[in-house]
Amino acid sequence: MKRILDYSLLFTTVGVMGMACENPPPKRPGSLKDTTIQNPVVVSLKEQIRQHPDSIRLYDKLIDQYTADKNYNAAMAWCDSLLKQNPDLNFSYWLVKGKLQRQALLFDSAISSYKAYLQRFPDDEEALLNMANAAAEGGKKESLGMSDAMIQRSGTKEVRADGYFIKGVYFSRIKEFDKAIENFNQSIVNRYSFWEAYLEKAIAQYDQQEFEKSLATLHELLQVDPSYADAYYWQGKCYEALHQKSEALKNYDAAYGLDKTYIDAKEKADSLR
Repeated sequence: MKRILDYSLLFTTVGVMGMACENPPPKRPGSLKDTTIQNPVVVSLKEQIRQHPDSIRLYDKLIDQYTADKNYNAAMAWCDSLLKQNPDLNFSYWLVKGKLQRQALLFDSAISSYKAYLQRFPDDEEALLNMANAAAEGGKKESLGMSDAMIQRSGTKEVRADGYFIKGVYFSRIKEFDKAIENFNQSIVNRYSFWEAYLEKAIAQYDQQEFEKSLATLHELLQVDPSYADAYYWQGKCYEALHQKSEALKNYDAAYGLDKTYIDAKEKADSLR
């Protein structure tokens, strides 16, 4: 119900095969699943790979398709295969694998993947930020040290915004919501257009049962980005908590209207009809 923020959206240091450039990233964290029912697209891509085993583009498409299907086991297995085939040429697949592990909520594994990548590129901001965010999502205190180091070493507001955001995520996950909101505010100060910071701030306010404050934050976000599906979803949750059924339904419908893969929003709307 919340997005896993991927810092390849913000940094192009590596530009991993174009895979991590989707906006938004996969909508809600999915389960690690291994299905025996093969998507026809997957079957076709595997056959193309059999015929053209040196085509990285086809491997990327297959990993993308498994990711879209939330079949993270299979996607990670193909990353492992590429890393085994040519560890030097395919080294950047550690970043791809780390992202997949975060989407599957395997935060410890994601940290290990980022560390493997950082052995070669220890100053890569994309990997450092994603590793810190994985630690924060997992509620690991070490994420604070990582974030503070990024804030102190950076000369840009962009990276400082990311550092405060990651600290906010950590405090949210351990339910210290006041500290979380304080850091999300600092993140917004450094980057006014950091929509994920607004969303996480609103969710922290919701978790405090400060539903009116959460709505105000979401309204501020939607004034600037009226197509942000998650903002409508969380407005729906706020209105539902305030027993305003019609407003809740309207917002759930809006979220699903903007994003037809937003099954949570559709289910919420259907439950209120």
